[in-house]
Amino acid sequence: MTTIKQMRQKPIKLKAVFYTALSLIWIFATVALGHVVMVIINNEHPELMWSFGQWCMVVGFLFIVLTRFFKSDGWQSFFGVLGGTGMWISFEYGLIYGGERLGVSYTYNGSYPEYRMMQWSVGVLLMVCMYLMFQESVRCNLFAYLRRKLHLMRGAVATGKIDNYGPRTAFEYIMTTWFFYVLLIMGYDEAIFGAKGKFIYAVFFCSFAVAFYLAYKLLNFDTFGANLRYSIPVVLIFWNDIEILAKWGMLKEPWVHINWPIMLAIIFGFCFSSYLIYKDLSAKRSKETMPVIEDLKQAEI
Repeated sequence: MTTIKQMRQKPIKLKAVFYTALSLIWIFATVALGHVVMVIINNEHPELMWSFGQWCMVVGFLFIVLTRFFKSDGWQSFFGVLGGTGMWISFEYGLIYGGERLGVSYTYNGSYPEYRMMQWSVGVLLMVCMYLMFQESVRCNLFAYLRRKLHLMRGAVATGKIDNYGPRTAFEYIMTTWFFYVLLIMGYDEAIFGAKGKFIYAVFFCSFAVAFYLAYKLLNFDTFGANLRYSIPVVLIFWNDIEILAKWGMLKEPWVHINWPIMLAIIFGFCFSSYLIYKDLSAKRSKETMPVIEDLKQAEI
């Protein structure tokens, strides 16, 4: 990504502000709606939990498969986010089911059984992160930065065109969500740090600062493909602060304790931003196909 010094040397485009704001709204609304749908099903229709979790896996997988039929990285990223969201929801339902099968208690220090189980997925998470750290074809800015600073690079930085961003976007969503869930759950554990310990305070302030820093860097992009992908860590890092404030009792999450006026605003934001994204990507797709049609007509002549 472009550095802050480089960004200062050129003016921020109004178009980039529009794409950034819309992408952040859409990602935030997607995460919030995923929470509220799970809460409604778990509380109002518990008999649908397992079938819903299975369908989320199927639909999420199909969304990711669908990305191969689009040439636009915007559409690939759009469906990649939806695919990653569906598969993550399915993973959470798998943990809920596993917690019930293993008899994990309903709450422990304010944690649900699925979160107690997720806490001890930390070993698997670290192994995946280690692979991403040493795999030089991985272009994640964080891991590329760590590889440079820790002198782990043995070859040239991976370059070249990426044909399909969809699976990468889904994986980014899943990994980022998983990482910060485990980080917060480990931090909340009284045997390790505690919900009001210095570590959680550090996470709170660092998340706030980093989220705004990354949001500022998003203004370098004026296409939905890059904006949607880079909005994922921005929103999920900022989400840490929402979760921590709720843990401290300073905030009631409107998607957990259903606050319908707020939820209706989020639903409207999701629908409206989805429409604008669809309209923009469809317009760009039609522009891309026009030269092809003209070439075919000239070939016929």
